[in-house]
Amino acid sequence: MEMLEKKSRIYSDRPVIPMGGELVGWKDTLGLLPYGQRFRSYRKMIHQVIGTHEAMSKFHHIEEMETHRFLKLIQTGPEELASHIRR
Repeated sequence: MEMLEKKSRIYSDRPVIPMGGELVGWKDTLGLLPYGQRFRSYRKMIHQVIGTHEAMSKFHHIEEMETHRFLKLIQTGPEELASHIRR
């Protein structure tokens, strides 16, 4: 119980994924960062930009425009759906 309650900061961390983190070069993305000061500051910055409905409302026009663009691409070239989704 002492290890779980009092020393959880030492023993709990995010998993290390060598292929996704080290080899591909994504080790500094939020999803693969180990818990620590950098992780907390990234999470805080992301929350400031997209963490609330009010903050996300700034992006609604972009989302709507990209949705329309995506639907037009599907309509003109449905056989290329995978590449449209990837975009």
